[in-house]
Amino acid sequence: MWKLLQIEWLKLKNYKTFNRLAILYFILLLLILSSVKLILSWMENSGVEFQGISPNIIPFYDFPDVWQNLTYLASYLKFFLAFIVIISVTNEYSFRTIRQNIIDGMSPQSFLWSKQVMIFTFSLVNMLVLFVAGTIMGLIHSYTFEPHLFFTGIEFLLAHFLELITFLNLAMLISLLLKKSGFAIIALCFYALFVEPSLVAYLNYKSDDHWLITLFPINAVNNLVKVPFQRYVFMEIQNYVAIGSLIIALGWYGLCLFFNYLLIAKRDIA
Repeated sequence: MWKLLQIEWLKLKNYKTFNRLAILYFILLLLILSSVKLILSWMENSGVEFQGISPNIIPFYDFPDVWQNLTYLASYLKFFLAFIVIISVTNEYSFRTIRQNIIDGMSPQSFLWSKQVMIFTFSLVNMLVLFVAGTIMGLIHSYTFEPHLFFTGIEFLLAHFLELITFLNLAMLISLLLKKSGFAIIALCFYALFVEPSLVAYLNYKSDDHWLITLFPINAVNNLVKVPFQRYVFMEIQNYVAIGSLIIALGWYGLCLFFNYLLIAKRDIA
């Protein structure tokens, strides 16, 4: 596994687009995670209130709320990691490195796992950043701290990990189908931001079979961590990771992995 990761790192480390996207991603991630308290303070100074509640007393970083809050915010940045995966995969065809790897003796399975190691590494690093950020900001800003609350809700980090590896494998699948980074990025964004939301809205309007909506891939990964912020205006939220959402997301991960392998093993690598 370490050797496969080294191979991927050698391909990416001197690629300027990768470096810029990775740096931008982690800067935005840390800014989003750390700036909520500043935004709430600014809103309070501006006279903003939520049903008579001062924004600055909202326990955004309190344990256990912090884990769901941070993972939900971080989920909006997963497209940056998807763009890196798309660039990594399509470059294999543009620069014919996939052909050279196969000629040099790398099996299609090994090539697939090299990309999976990259995806797992991105997702794991992201999860560790969230854990460290949540721990530090929770300890600094929590009004009270009880040790047992620290681990309550930490399963949202694992759910976010599954969200990333599933979404990034979907990005890899689109990359293998189109082989061009620009087309793949446009296709991913068009489907995730327009096509699927439009279909979901139509089914919500026309049908009572809302279970069908949960089966769409983007909806499946987004359902792992539900919107948590309504709790601060005394509305009910889903403050747990649903088993059904986990099963559906795992199913999409398995499907993407299977089709990724088929495309690598069966298609012309030229």
